[in-house]
Amino acid sequence: MSFSESFPGFRLRLTRWGLVYLVTSVVLGMAAVNTGNNALMAVLGLALGSYVISGIWSRQVLGNIRATIELPSEIYAGRPAVIGVGLENTSRFLPAYGLVVRDSDGRTVIHEPLLVTMGRRRHSVELVFPDRGRHEIGAWRLDVLLPLGFFLKSKVLIFDREVLVYPRLLPTSSASVRRGGGRRSPDALESRGREGEVTQLRDFREGDELRSLHWKQTARQQRLVVVERQRTAKKSIFFVVDPRLEDPADPRQRDQFEHLVSEVATAVVLRLREGVPVGVVIGSLVVPPARSVRQAPILLQPLAEVMPRPPSDAAPAEVGAVRTQFFSVSEARG
Repeated sequence: MSFSESFPGFRLRLTRWGLVYLVTSVVLGMAAVNTGNNALMAVLGLALGSYVISGIWSRQVLGNIRATIELPSEIYAGRPAVIGVGLENTSRFLPAYGLVVRDSDGRTVIHEPLLVTMGRRRHSVELVFPDRGRHEIGAWRLDVLLPLGFFLKSKVLIFDREVLVYPRLLPTSSASVRRGGGRRSPDALESRGREGEVTQLRDFREGDELRSLHWKQTARQQRLVVVERQRTAKKSIFFVVDPRLEDPADPRQRDQFEHLVSEVATAVVLRLREGVPVGVVIGSLVVPPARSVRQAPILLQPLAEVMPRPPSDAAPAEVGAVRTQFFSVSEARG
């Protein structure tokens, strides 16, 4: 394996102690040569030997550290996103200590005091993205300062990774969408509910709502009786977003547009949690209705990527005789 493959983006920086060491070595070498003192020669040899050991050790540690990164399935603007970073020491002979991982801005995101031979350690890094859209994580660098701190060696440990950040959710949605949570049946009729025709009367079971009790039968039979009804599936709704602005370069209008996108994203999340099929229309793009929170990313992705457009653009597409809710910076009507 070539040097560039083992040490991508390699950097070498002299530290303050390294500068002191070099100056001291030069002075010590001159004194040893001029005086012929065996003790000075021995100290000089020890100093040069420690330099060699330091260089070999740090090079081996730097070359044997590997990293993996795990991204969350959904990332929302303004909310902490937990990134999983795994560190592995592939060396069979040398432990690694004092490892520092820095992000692209030079901030320390991971400090690993000790990673034993063939050891693995997982860290959680919390990131907050202020804006929606596509962002890059990386490049993150690994710094090694071993063992005497003469030189700081570093390489690129985690390369650039692009992530899609969904729009900011407004406070009316207290929790982010979770895959598999709050799922409703997409069938035309749901098995339980408080609307529609009565399907059966049965005994109360743990987890039933008190509102579903049939009070007359409960009083007559002297035991809790629950009534089950069929409930018709809720009709789908389309959120129509008009991305046209009078002046797309105006900061005030762009801020209003960002708030509008967040409002739509929040409405999508809430409606899906309620079991309402939701579709999205953004300009000429029509996204068919999603029926569960598992499908929320299908609707949130175009909302994350939409950009303001000039007023000369075409009006939003028509979706036919279905329920729609219109969102625009200039007007809003339901």
